[in-house]
Amino acid sequence: MKRKIIPLVVLTILAFSTLAALPVSGANHEKPVVVAHLKGALEPDTQLKAMMNLTAYEWKVVLGDITSSDLSGASMLMMSLSDSSIVYTADELDAIDSWLSQGGKTIYVSADSDYGTDHLRIYQANAVLEAIGAKLRIDDCSAEDAESNGGAPYRVLGVSTNVAPEMEFLVTGVERGLFHGPGIVVGYDGGSYVNLMEDSVDDVYVIMTTSETGVVVDNSEPTPSVMEAGSEGEFPLLAAEVDYANGNTIFAAGEAPFDQYMGLYAPEMIRADRYGADANPQQGQYLVENILKYGTTFGATILDQASTIMDKDTEIAGLESDVSDLEDEVAAQASTISDLEADVTSLESDVASLEADVAAAQSSASTMQLAAVAALVIGVVVGYFVGPMLKKE
Repeated sequence: MKRKIIPLVVLTILAFSTLAALPVSGANHEKPVVVAHLKGALEPDTQLKAMMNLTAYEWKVVLGDITSSDLSGASMLMMSLSDSSIVYTADELDAIDSWLSQGGKTIYVSADSDYGTDHLRIYQANAVLEAIGAKLRIDDCSAEDAESNGGAPYRVLGVSTNVAPEMEFLVTGVERGLFHGPGIVVGYDGGSYVNLMEDSVDDVYVIMTTSETGVVVDNSEPTPSVMEAGSEGEFPLLAAEVDYANGNTIFAAGEAPFDQYMGLYAPEMIRADRYGADANPQQGQYLVENILKYGTTFGATILDQASTIMDKDTEIAGLESDVSDLEDEVAAQASTISDLEADVTSLESDVASLEADVAAAQSSASTMQLAAVAALVIGVVVGYFVGPMLKKE
């Protein structure tokens, strides 16, 4: 049931919102707050500044340690570790987890490749994912793509062809998006890493992958946890986990939408020669904007409705089970009744047989009685005529 809820509830809403920005703010509505955390950066980069021109949202930029105060009132948190040499502190992780526990939140956690010091971002992304109890991780490796790229295999243009049906609305208008030197997103279930292209994890949905000419590259130690260096195929670059109970959505990405070297959001405005319509067209801007709309305006409401639907579905399943039990009981009673009817039929047959025997016996007795009467009459007649004759002699 879960895997059908999101498209059924969302598609109608998002189909319109992706065509034109719906008024999420107005006289009686506050703008949803989006926090962009670029830890270690000196200022917002070009791509984030462009995103901040989306006036439907109230933007809050955090360049240092993030606190509960920074997250107060926020609907969505987008994270990119600008300086790979620094780490997220325990206090930061606690603040993020506490904020997420309020419910109705969306978090976008970005990683990087395992090339050079970039691999340190993988550790920190996983630290965040672990702290919030996510079933998503970034494996310690990189993805490249020999064909779907921006002029070099490491400039991966992820494709939407493998998107989970539940997340199709997020890739409306999106065929490809830039993941520049990305890590690979994997599942983490019961203490084990999971290749999401081979096995599923409950409530986890793949959104963007490499094309079929993707390849796993292991640039530095340690070795990947589940991916194998040199493997070719389609590998997850962006996935989402839906926490239906709390109305939260967790996005894990192998590369950031902004900051770092070149982000997912409108890279063509920086390098049209690589990512423009006349070069290697991609639609990362639409993808990010769809995620923003979902994460700030529709997500919490949608997941609340989904949770209600699932509760009703559970209730219906319970009633169906009760009906099934009653049907089994009725069937058992019907079988008992059938056996009793067979016994009654057998008894009726025995009674009919006995009645026939009685009738036969009665018929035999009547015949004997008639014979006795006839003999008596004959005897009287004989005596009447024979007696006088004997006297004359």
